[in-house]
Amino acid sequence: MTTKAGTNIFLAEVDTFQTQVSPANQDYQPVGSALIYSVNTGYTVTLTLTEAVVRDEVMLDELITDLQNGYFPTFDFQGKMRRRDGQSERIVYRNCVPDGTVDLQTLNPGEIIKRNWSFRVNSTPEMLEKFKDAEWRLAE
Repeated sequence: MTTKAGTNIFLAEVDTFQTQVSPANQDYQPVGSALIYSVNTGYTVTLTLTEAVVRDEVMLDELITDLQNGYFPTFDFQGKMRRRDGQSERIVYRNCVPDGTVDLQTLNPGEIIKRNWSFRVNSTPEMLEKFKDAEWRLAE
């Protein structure tokens, strides 16, 4: 995550992280055609994560402070996956705004306290690192 000051913070307490793209389509059926086409009209990107509650100053404090001041915060996130061969895929998600519900406090006896977050990504994701063909692949 990137703070307002531009500092990158590793969120080690996050145990689930998911991003999804959802295309929006509109049906189009030309006269005389039995086939109904689907035409892309746009897309949305969502980001959800679950964190074990070990600190509040990174995201929750910013959310509550901004709400008290009459506006919503935006966050920037990076998702990174690493393969066994050391290659990485890294994607940046900018201008993420809280969307849906955000758990403030969910308490259950005997369980690790966790907080669920949902965001709408208001910028096209950007790939910083890409997986390449595995070097072990047999030559054709």
